Amino acid sequence: MPDHHFRRDSSERLAFEMSRVPAADYPGLCKAVVTAFGLTPDYESLAAGLDAIVMDHRRGEQVVEMAWDNWSGFVVVAKSTGSEPLVREIAAWLLQSPWGECGERA
Repeated sequence: MPDHHFRRDSSERLAFEMSRVPAADYPGLCKAVVTAFGLTPDYESLAAGLDAIVMDHRRGEQVVEMAWDNWSGFVVVAKSTGSEPLVREIAAWLLQSPWGECGERA
């Protein structure tokens, strides 16, 4: 399976996955995406454990979840159909970012 790809989760939400992004990169990667796309973090949605971290981010009516877990790596998930264009924008940006090279570094 490619290191970076789109998929649908079990709820049919569009997701973009980067499987080789290390957990240590999650905070910096989220901050970079927030800055690049003018997102507002929803700190009340934050859930973190030993093998996963999840938080929602909003731009207007569009909401995406940015998550990391030890099975999928870094994942951006559309919280609604209307948020799918934002996931695609973020994915295009990520592929041009230093994190887009994670698959080649491993």
